[in-house]
This record gives sequence, structure tokens and C-alpha cells, in this order.
Amino acid sequence: DYMNMSFDKNNRYSLPYFFGTVGIIYNKKAYPNDNFDSWNQLYNKKYSNDVLLVDGAREVIGLALNKLGYSLNDTNSQHLEKAERNLRHLGPNVKGVVGDEITMMLEQHEANVAVVWSGVAAPMVQGSDEFDYVVPKEGSNLWFDNMVIPKTAQNKAGAYKFMNFLLDAQNNKQNTEWVGYATPNKAARNLLPDDVKNDERFYPSQESQEKLEVYRDLGKETLSEYNERFLNFKMSLK
Repeated sequence: DYMNMSFDKNNRYSLPYFFGTVGIIYNKKAYPNDNFDSWNQLYNKKYSNDVLLVDGAREVIGLALNKLGYSLNDTNSQHLEKAERNLRHLGPNVKGVVGDEITMMLEQHEANVAVVWSGVAAPMVQGSDEFDYVVPKEGSNLWFDNMVIPKTAQNKAGAYKFMNFLLDAQNNKQNTEWVGYATPNKAARNLLPDDVKNDERFYPSQESQEKLEVYRDLGKETLSEYNERFLNFKMSLK
């Protein structure tokens, strides 16, 4: 399911060792009756100054594109402009656009809702009954952490041995449990506890994955437009 992706057909250059999604984590105790299965939910006025966003142009512009029914890899400037304008309506709910501190801020209840990578959400969700994680129904990103060997590598034999070590089922299981990200390694996944390996929030079904997109390299010009529009949105926040 996680081989032969668009960015590296036939895995000529890379091998995945973690994977995940982008979604919404929320505090169930703060919002016990709310359902975050749609990107539209983030825009509800009841979440004023209570939403955190990851500091990533593709992720934030992407959620607006998905909300509007467009692809995460859209290169149409008119669609990107619509996404930027749409994000302005989300602005009043945004407490901050942050990085690694997002976990601490959620745990300390500085905010109760956040757009995050599933790897950030998993330890919080699986270690407590306070939080839940949802991938919105309109679609989202499917991402991978991959291993590659630079063409300038001085010790290719050692690199292959290290990759084999990380992909060993027992080692990969241990690494997965330590980091909290999902593993694409079938043998390692089989060794995980049932409540982890069968958790579809972090190991989405094939049906769910059909709505997910892998980021494509859109080229410098389009990526610059994403970054500029994301910066415009951040500068509009009060």
C-alpha cells in the first residue's frame, strides 16, 4: 500500500519507514459533543482564538483547498487565491501558527483544537482519553518519512546495513512504539498491539486512503506562490 508512490516510482531511490496524515486533534472534554470530520468545522465561531495551525504552507493552504473541493497539488492561481481568501474567515479562530510547541500548548490547554500531523497526535491520543484525532472527509495529505542514500555517500555498504537495521521487523516495531508515528512495515505492524495496529485514525483503511493525496513537487514558482499566500494569511492574523 505504501510503495511505488508518485514521487519515486518503483522505489528506485527511497524506502519508507514512517507515514501518516494531516488532520485535526481536539480536546474531547472541552468539546464533548462536537464532530471534526470536516474542515468546515474549524470555521465555527465557537472556536474563537482556540485553534492552532502547524507552520506549513502546504498543510494550511491545503486544508482550504480540500475544503473548497480542490486538490492539494492544485497549481491554478485562481484556486489558490480562493483558498487564501477562505483562510481569512478562519483567522478569528486561530490562536497561533506554531511548530513543535503545539503539543505542549494543547496539553496545557492554551488551545483545544489543532491542525497537526498524525505523528504529533498519536502519542497524545493513545496516551490519554482527553484527545481525539480525525482526518476530515473532504481529504487530506498522506506523507512519508523515507530513507535515501545521497549520491555522494562515502560508505554505501554501511548505509544499506543501517537501512536494513531500521527495517528489521523487531527494530522497526521498537522505533514505531518509541516515536509514535505509524509504520508502513508490514512485518513490524503485525508485532504491534492490536489497539495500535488496528487504530484506523493512524492506520487508515484503503477506502479512507483514496481521499488522501501525496504532495507533488509543484516547482519553485508555484511553491513560492503557496508560501507567499500562506505568509499573507499569517500577516492577516491579529
